[in-house]
Amino acid sequence: MKRKFVSVFLCVSLAMGMLAGCGGGSEEEVQKKDGDKPYAGEKLTVLYMSGVYADAANSMVDEFEEKTGATVEVVDFPYTTLHEKSLLDLTSGTGSYDVIDVASQWDGEFAPYMTDLSEFMEKDGYSTDVFIENVMENSGVWQDVTTGIPNASTPQLFAYRTDLLPEGIPDTWEEYREVAKSLTNKDEGMYGISVSATTGQLGGVFDYILWSMGGAWADEDWNVTIDSPETRAALEHLKEIQDYADPSILSWGTEESIKAFLDGNAAICETWPTLGLVQAADDESQSKVVGKWALDVIPYDKTGKTLLSAWDVSIPAASKNQELAWEWVKMYTSEEMQNRFYEEYGILSPRKSFWEQDGIKGTYMDTVREALDTANMWWRVPASTEVDTMLNTVVSQYMSGQIELEEAVQKMDEGIETALKNAPPEEGTKNYNL
Repeated sequence: MKRKFVSVFLCVSLAMGMLAGCGGGSEEEVQKKDGDKPYAGEKLTVLYMSGVYADAANSMVDEFEEKTGATVEVVDFPYTTLHEKSLLDLTSGTGSYDVIDVASQWDGEFAPYMTDLSEFMEKDGYSTDVFIENVMENSGVWQDVTTGIPNASTPQLFAYRTDLLPEGIPDTWEEYREVAKSLTNKDEGMYGISVSATTGQLGGVFDYILWSMGGAWADEDWNVTIDSPETRAALEHLKEIQDYADPSILSWGTEESIKAFLDGNAAICETWPTLGLVQAADDESQSKVVGKWALDVIPYDKTGKTLLSAWDVSIPAASKNQELAWEWVKMYTSEEMQNRFYEEYGILSPRKSFWEQDGIKGTYMDTVREALDTANMWWRVPASTEVDTMLNTVVSQYMSGQIELEEAVQKMDEGIETALKNAPPEEGTKNYNL
């Protein structure tokens, strides 16, 4: 059985002293070219996903403007439209945005339109060695070119009730289902599992189950491998756990899934832990599971791979303010700001040093850090967006009873083949995210 880490109260005090030197992007005085306000009169426009990432950007505007003399406009869109808005601006060469916060699954698609940051990094002695290797490889680097600097990284984990599962999450999906069944009492409104199963999130749930079981969308040469025993097992698993979850889960997003756990109505919550759960779980005004919860990695089964959510701040090649944009990138991803963003917004830093701090190391956060070393992201090529959309639709159709198992597998196989034909990977690109 895996090592477990029990929750601690979340009011963590992080040391945030001003840090000198720019190695690895630590906070520093903006380089001065002409006096104390080197960018006076210039305007920077930055694009972020609505929510905590945009909130963090807005919180930094005053300080950045004071140091540079520039003005900053923060533009944000929800995740559902951010990809479309970003790609349209990039492919048109309009240059509306000087900085874009990029979801790592879009890196390969956006890379041709982004600035190679190596010249800026070399000029400032900026090292990316300070970032967790697996996160850096999956966020901001494409075909050995650095097009972005990581600013957030979260693995999919499971929260669980320590009073109901003293040994934590089982090591296999079969054992997991057995435990969930034993903890379900529908008459009392108690269920073994809560999960975000609305269309748009369900594909990611399917992915981490499939990967953990040893399955994959395709092999390293892009030969489609989705028609497999692992795919069938993953779908059958999802179908079965509906019996151990609230009947409404197909309409549940992250918020509803987390609330069920915090209200004491679910023994396990499959979720992104920092999207509200860890912030509220030990707050008696928001939680009925105070002191009775912990985090664990997903069932290992064959690989233990979970899903990674990572973002990197990048500079479009069409930006007319690239030097100023680089100053923004450095400040937003600096150690000081990363610590502040965690305290104020719960954003997890991809920096190694963040996880070694007092109040972080030795808590449930060790489990989060462990998962970041193996967390996986889907392809990061243009076809991946089409595949993810298709998988969300097909898995939802299967779980809602609209299609049977074999039809679901056939649709997946055909959908991936079509996506690869519509947007074939660049020659020489290997699929390393299996």
